[in-house]
Amino acid sequence: MRNSPYSITILLAFAVVFLTCFTSCEKSKHQKGTYKIIKDAVTDIDGNHYDGVQIGEQIWTIQNIKTTRYADGTEIPLTTLSAEDYHLHIDSAYRWAPQNVNRNVDKFGWLYSWPAIIRDGNGSESNPSGVQGICPNGWHVPSDAEWTELTDYVSKDKKMCCQRAEFAIAKALAAQTDWSKAYDKCDIGYNLSENNATGFSALPAGDANFDYDYRPLGTWGFFWTATYDSGNNSYRRCFCSENDNVDRSTASLGAGYSVRCVKD
Repeated sequence: MRNSPYSITILLAFAVVFLTCFTSCEKSKHQKGTYKIIKDAVTDIDGNHYDGVQIGEQIWTIQNIKTTRYADGTEIPLTTLSAEDYHLHIDSAYRWAPQNVNRNVDKFGWLYSWPAIIRDGNGSESNPSGVQGICPNGWHVPSDAEWTELTDYVSKDKKMCCQRAEFAIAKALAAQTDWSKAYDKCDIGYNLSENNATGFSALPAGDANFDYDYRPLGTWGFFWTATYDSGNNSYRRCFCSENDNVDRSTASLGAGYSVRCVKD
């Protein structure tokens, strides 16, 4: 028996309603976002415990890495930027305490050179990177592409964007403590209680560099990626108390920056 025009109209209307619901549900799913805190997600070889945060399909450590050893027990050399350490080369693996003060490590983690975070190898552009490097077993150093996946995911979630500007996501990723004061509504340092909607908790550990010593705590947070650029440079992400975006740039392999790990 053939369908009547009335039946066909009903079927078409049902199809439209179904597709509309499916599309809106997909949009709503992303707009709602996935931001989930995972307590005690991993422990490194030194016994340091790290919470995790799931953002989209990725799980990141919430705390900066603060291990003194690789997962197989090999020690990561310590430097202090003292005169006797100036011989160290950009190809060397080493770590610094932020501001050269060991008590800062508990909160801010160690600052590491790029060779220290990737250990053996040339880094990676892949997503996932496949570079365990400094990370505990089952985790890896995020590539530039993985950092971009993170920032793109947050940027597409309008409630995470200050004044609904897609690039203004730094407050949603920055911790609610330790950032220096700023005066623009969307800057990290303005009203810290509005920060960290994602749970990522980026901290301003500053950096270390043989060219200009230590940058102070409070203003800058630099994070290595596992991705080599060219010459003596690799990609990084930068948070600043007076900025509203997460900057992507390159820096010397010999600089000391913070590190986060991503679950395999």
